[in-house]
Amino acid sequence: MLFPTFTFILFFLPVTVLLYFLLSGKYPAIARWFLVAASFVFYSWFNWSYSLILAGTLVMNWFFANLLYMRKSRWILALGILCNVLLLGYFKYYDFFIENINAVFGTSFVLKHILLPLGISFFTFQQISFLQLVYSGGLAKRYSFGSYALFVCFFPQLIAGPIVLPDEMMSQFDDRKNSVFNASNAAAGLYLFALGLGKKILLADFFAEIADPGFSAVSCNFFEAWKTVLAYTFQIYFDFSGYCDMATGIGLIFNIALPQNFNAPYRSLSITDFWRRWHMTLGRFLMHGIYIPLGGNRHGNFRTCCNLWIVFLVSGIWHGAGWMFVLWGVMHGAALSLHRVWSKFGKWQMPAIPAQILTFLFVALAWVPFRAECTQTTMKIYRAIFMPQSFAFRMPDMFQMILFGIAFILILFFPTAYDMGKKFRPTWVNALVTIALFVASMFLFVKVSPFIYFNF
Repeated sequence: MLFPTFTFILFFLPVTVLLYFLLSGKYPAIARWFLVAASFVFYSWFNWSYSLILAGTLVMNWFFANLLYMRKSRWILALGILCNVLLLGYFKYYDFFIENINAVFGTSFVLKHILLPLGISFFTFQQISFLQLVYSGGLAKRYSFGSYALFVCFFPQLIAGPIVLPDEMMSQFDDRKNSVFNASNAAAGLYLFALGLGKKILLADFFAEIADPGFSAVSCNFFEAWKTVLAYTFQIYFDFSGYCDMATGIGLIFNIALPQNFNAPYRSLSITDFWRRWHMTLGRFLMHGIYIPLGGNRHGNFRTCCNLWIVFLVSGIWHGAGWMFVLWGVMHGAALSLHRVWSKFGKWQMPAIPAQILTFLFVALAWVPFRAECTQTTMKIYRAIFMPQSFAFRMPDMFQMILFGIAFILILFFPTAYDMGKKFRPTWVNALVTIALFVASMFLFVKVSPFIYFNF
């Protein structure tokens, strides 16, 4: 089920909130299971078979967690993580590997065209983090299966994050004061949801109409290529940050504080700074799950750079089964390694404004293979930018110019939605902003596209 739909906004969300709080006061255990069931309905709305996969992973990981509760064995942890990775690999990468084996060895293994379960990367990472926390003894208490199921399945963050940790969310559902409807939290949650809805419908989806033709065109000139690159740069920002704002807002309606996932990433002064601000919960997971176990920065600069490359190679592969995602990960790994070496040995520090522009341009150009469906499309756009055959300029229409201008202003100068939610007060102005964004967005629901990160 998509957030920006009449079904979700006018039926699913209000009914779920109403029944949850009616039950949670006297029957907290039943309320918890009701919310799990509602999350399964939300998830299986796209395809009922998804719910079987999700339920299977819940049972499997709960089994491994109980083994770890009984015995803190590294082998049990390793086996649990391996089962999760193999399951993710089968659904997400089986056809990709078979295609490459056929191409390299001339074989003719049949592709299965496996349907990718939505959000499998997100809930797999969350369950791996749960096993790691049980193994390390980091959980304050031993939670019930119902609490664990709700931690994994809570529908606002189930499909596209943020990737939450067990100890930052499970305790919130057990806190009795959170079982009572809070009007202030609900108002702030609706405000955040409206901000995210506006980002998705009024900005991201319109930038998609500019970016998509540019990527699918047979050829493009210098200015068309840059328009395409910038349009996708803004599209993915407003699309994913809009989803996270909506997820955070819905969580707040249920009195649950989800972690921040964006912090004005296009204002970053370096690529390292960018990855502290973009998809922050994924970066946190990769740091604690891969980078630090590999040795982090404890074994010299060469080893540190190798670890960064490995982490972003994994990040690229995590985002999708394709060589373009691998290229995107390699580009970011190289940029982070170069920045680390420069920070360690360079004698000149770039001023803030040039550093911000350079970082933004690199990130924008690196989005090309991330979005492109093949090498030919990537090279088409890169050739138009770096080896242009034509500088023919056609004035964009007024709507596009206004859209790009609004995007630059919002990204560079406005406070983040997360900060606006923290400072929210139930004033008439905020109420009017919320209503206006809801109404304007809902008029355009007929053209809503799925969130980009649903594919990952």
